[in-house]
Amino acid sequence: MLKTLCAVLILIGTCQAGTHANTKALKTDLFTNKSYDYKIRPIDDQSEAMEITVDLHLLAINEVSESAETLKTTAFLNLFWNDAFLKWDKDTTDITVAFWPQEDVWKPDIALKNSNVDYKDLGAPSLNVQNTAEGFVTWMPFHVFESTCTIDITNFPFDYQTCYLKFQAWSYRKSEVIMLGGSNGIEMSEYEPNSGWEVTATGWEIQEDSDDSAISFKLQLKRKPLYFMLSVILPIITLAILNLCVFLLPCTSGEKASYAITVFLSFAVFLTIVSSQLPKNSESVSLISVFLIIQTICSTLITVLALTLLRMSSFDDTVAIPRCLVFFVRCMKCKSYKKGSSVAPIRGAKMSDESSTAYVECSWKEVVNFLDTLLFVIFTCILVGSALGCFLQAFLNSKP
Repeated sequence: MLKTLCAVLILIGTCQAGTHANTKALKTDLFTNKSYDYKIRPIDDQSEAMEITVDLHLLAINEVSESAETLKTTAFLNLFWNDAFLKWDKDTTDITVAFWPQEDVWKPDIALKNSNVDYKDLGAPSLNVQNTAEGFVTWMPFHVFESTCTIDITNFPFDYQTCYLKFQAWSYRKSEVIMLGGSNGIEMSEYEPNSGWEVTATGWEIQEDSDDSAISFKLQLKRKPLYFMLSVILPIITLAILNLCVFLLPCTSGEKASYAITVFLSFAVFLTIVSSQLPKNSESVSLISVFLIIQTICSTLITVLALTLLRMSSFDDTVAIPRCLVFFVRCMKCKSYKKGSSVAPIRGAKMSDESSTAYVECSWKEVVNFLDTLLFVIFTCILVGSALGCFLQAFLNSKP
C-alpha cells in the first residue's frame, strides 16, 4: 500500500494538466490578444519556406479498377510543422498540449493532385489539430482517396502495378512550403489486407524538377491470381481441351458440327468477360487476351474443318479422291494401297502379274479418319505451344 501511494503521488506531481480557466485564457491570448490569423503563413520571416513533414497512414485498398485505371484507398495523412505564433510558456499555464478546431489555425491547402474525382478539401471542420507548447502542430485528415493509376496489363493476371498518390499544396510554391516525407513514408501498422492485391513495397519522393510543393507516395501492388486462375483460366484450358475432342467424334454421330459451334460460342463468352475487366487501350495487350484470341481462331478453324469433314464423309465411291490426299495418307500411314478396283478379288482366282503390282484405292471414310487424327495432333500442338508461350511468359515477366 505504501509503494502504491508513493507511485500515485509521483504521477500526480509529474502530471501537468491545465484547468478549464487556463485553457480558455490560453486560447484568448493566442487567438485574440496576439491576433492570430490563419490566412498568413505562421513564420516570422515570410521570405523563408516552411517545412512540413508528411506521412501517409494506409488503412485499406478498396479497389483497383483495370478498366477505369484508378486506385481507391482509405487512408489519412499525418502532417507535422512548427507554427511560430502558437507557442506559450507551459510552466505558467500547466498546459503542454492543446487542441484547436482545424478551421481556426493555419494549415497547408493540400489536395490529391492525381485525383479521379472532383477536388475536395482534406479533413473536416469538426476535427481538431494538436498543438504543443513548443509550437509544433499535428494535423491528421482522414479521407477516401481515388487516384488515377496507369495499369500495365501485359502480364495479367500475374502482374505488378505501381500506383502513386500525389499530394500538392495548391497555393504555395517550394519557396514558401516544402513538403518532406517522414521516416516511415507510408505507415501500414493499421492496414487491413486486401483479398485481391498485396502491397509489396512502398516509398515516397519529392518532385525535384517542379516549382510546385508536392510529394508522391508510391504503392507497389501484386495481384493475387488464384481467383482469376480458377474462375477464368482453368475453364478456358478445359474448353480448349474439349475443342480438340471434335476430331474424336465420328462423323456418323451427327453431333460433330453442333459440338464445335457450342465450344466456339463458349470461347466468345469468355473473351467478352476478360475484355470487360481490362483497360480499353492499345498501349498494352495482355497475354491472356492473346491466348484467348488464338483459341478463338482455332475454334473457328475447327468448326469450319468439322463441317468440311462432314461433307467429305458423305461422298460415295463415285466421287474421286484427290491424288494429293491419297499421297498424304500413304506417306503418313506408311501403307500401300492397291490401285484399280476396290472390289476384293474372288477367292481362288489367279491374279495376273499386271494386277498384282497394282494398288487398291483408299475410301473417303479412311481419308476422313486420317484427317481427324492429323488435325487432332496439329491443334494439340498449337494449344500446348500457345499456353506455354503466353502463361509462362506472363509469369516469368511479372517481376517488378
